[in-house]
Amino acid sequence: MQIPYIDNGFLLSVIKLAAGLTLTFIVAHYLNKFLISKLVLPHPELMTTLSILRRVVVLSVALIGAMATVTTVFPQAIGMITSLFVAAGFASIVVGLAAQSSLSNVVAGILISISQPFRIGDAVMFRDEYCYVEDMRLVHTVLRTWDNRRLVIPNSVLQSEVLTNYSIVDPSVLVPVYVQVSYDSDLKKAMDIMVDVARRHPDCLPTGSLPNAVVMAFEDSGISLRLLTRAKDQSTAFDMTRDLLFEIKKEFDRNGIVIPYPVRYLTFGPEVREIISDLRRAAENGMDDSENRAAKGSASNPFPQSDL
Repeated sequence: MQIPYIDNGFLLSVIKLAAGLTLTFIVAHYLNKFLISKLVLPHPELMTTLSILRRVVVLSVALIGAMATVTTVFPQAIGMITSLFVAAGFASIVVGLAAQSSLSNVVAGILISISQPFRIGDAVMFRDEYCYVEDMRLVHTVLRTWDNRRLVIPNSVLQSEVLTNYSIVDPSVLVPVYVQVSYDSDLKKAMDIMVDVARRHPDCLPTGSLPNAVVMAFEDSGISLRLLTRAKDQSTAFDMTRDLLFEIKKEFDRNGIVIPYPVRYLTFGPEVREIISDLRRAAENGMDDSENRAAKGSASNPFPQSDL
């Protein structure tokens, strides 16, 4: 069996290429770890900016290293690559159009990391979902919802849509709690109870005139009161609202404060009132007939048979 001839020069070039590419990716890998350990971890405030920029740097180093390795091992590849780029002009346009959305996501990610409308760890409201910014990548951002779901959002979408950031300046939020009491209730006592319940809550942040309670409106069934207090963040505010409602109901019951329910008074026209009167008379006459028949039956049979 004849062993096929292998050019030693070509084999050596392949080995050099493999070694060069391996070295390039090793350098990129350790560069990524170096940026994380020396910049990201010691400076958490830079995490948002560096989360995307470090990926851009590492990817650029990997691509430049790979291109340098190929052109060094195969110098003739420079002319070949140039010819391919010139000959594939139309294909480049097609590929560019196809990759337009991905490129826009990359650009949007870089702009977000620089302008920082939100940061990693911030609490945000996106499309009625309360989330935390968990990670930012080149083309998308990962949001973690309050029930531990992950929303993977393209960066271009986050750049173009409006979201509420609860953490960008001051994470503390106002907590409004609305309660109705009956018109017969003691308003001053009810409001004092609401404020006292809020002050006793461990997550309440008393600031200035808060917590306070005020009359908001006269409703159909009762008087609407609003308790206003402050919590350290939106997540705490959700839990605090539930606790306050529960404790306010207990204290109202203990102090005789009535929480009303809807009461409706129906007024009928003449035709409907006449129909109701006829039905009432018919019901009364039917009741009288039944009583008369029962009385006649008892008189005709004074000794009813008993069950044996």
